[in-house]
Amino acid sequence: MTADRLPANARLLHWALSLYPASYGDGARAEIAHHAGQHIAGTGRLAGLREVADVAGYGARVRLGLVPHRPPGQALATAAPLAAVLAGTYAAWHLWSIAQVIHGEGLDWYGPSGARVVAVTALMLAPAALMAVAVLAGRWTAARCLALVAVVAASLLPVLFQPLLRDYQAVLLVFNAAVVLVAPPDRTSHPSRAVPWAVALSIMAGEIALSVAGSFFGERALHTAFDFVAPVVTGVAIACTARAVGQAALATAVLAGPPLLSPLLLDMGPTHLPLVVRPVVLFTAGYAIAFVTVRLAGQFTRHSDILHR
Repeated sequence: MTADRLPANARLLHWALSLYPASYGDGARAEIAHHAGQHIAGTGRLAGLREVADVAGYGARVRLGLVPHRPPGQALATAAPLAAVLAGTYAAWHLWSIAQVIHGEGLDWYGPSGARVVAVTALMLAPAALMAVAVLAGRWTAARCLALVAVVAASLLPVLFQPLLRDYQAVLLVFNAAVVLVAPPDRTSHPSRAVPWAVALSIMAGEIALSVAGSFFGERALHTAFDFVAPVVTGVAIACTARAVGQAALATAVLAGPPLLSPLLLDMGPTHLPLVVRPVVLFTAGYAIAFVTVRLAGQFTRHSDILHR
């Protein structure tokens, strides 16, 4: 069985090795081919295919620069936990809002096909919310699997059915889940686990505060505080965790994809310009405040150390 299987797997392995750029070196590729070939020869069909997929996946990462020692890979690894939290808190709050409407008004509030609309929307939102939970728990393998489900669900379900979410909301989920999916598994570039927790708690606190305010202002209250709170706390998180200005800029570019590109991709027109300008202004404000605070705190600490010597 293994002998019959080996030629096909060997051809697939040869194709996987061709994904590595020439700069990777013939010696390194030969070593990968040797170890992967031994593993394929001594294992089953599915395990062999997984080994080939791992070799091909890492080769694609090397060719695209999405590895821990390259700036794009470092930026993605820095942004991935924050992207997961942004998508997850956004999805969780929408799920909670839908549950509140169903509890108060029933499914009929969404029309004759309310049950189907709610089910499709929940299928779009639930993977993103679970992805954030997995990231906050430090379960990155589960988070990547859920990110793949989130990308597929948020991309395909709106084409097949009419959910409650608008197109730009689905794009936000897809972009952020894609960041988690393609980011290299590099723990050294991830922010400390306290940072994603702080971002998640800040966003949820903003949503709760807005709900409390809604009881006083009624219809004048906004539906969600996410559009205002998320850019600010993300800017603070980047300023506090990025090791260098270049890494901060690249991580910012990664996280800016959903709010900035979705209006362009969907051709919303000039009337939706605030959807682009607002997050930029709020993110810049949060980043600047945190950056100055960190610098001043560092200078104060150094000054105190000098005085106590």
